[in-house]
Amino acid sequence: MMQHEVENMNVSLISGDDGFDRIAIKIASALAGEAGSSLTLTPSQARVLATELIAAVNRAEVKNSLKTSPNLWRRQGVTQPRLATAS
Repeated sequence: MMQHEVENMNVSLISGDDGFDRIAIKIASALAGEAGSSLTLTPSQARVLATELIAAVNRAEVKNSLKTSPNLWRRQGVTQPRLATAS
């Protein structure tokens, strides 16, 4: 699979020849001389794609947060209580 940096993305609603609406996604590549790509989806296909994108973004954000959060770091061999105790 090839990965390219996306320079511009345009999502629009278009009417198909069959009278049904479609969602068109046009992507312009950052590479010089390369033509952009387009994808036309039914509303249900676009909904599935949007759901999968949101889930993937959430996973990536959680993964990134776990990597960089100093509150989640623990040193080897050092035990600290997880909850505060009442005195």
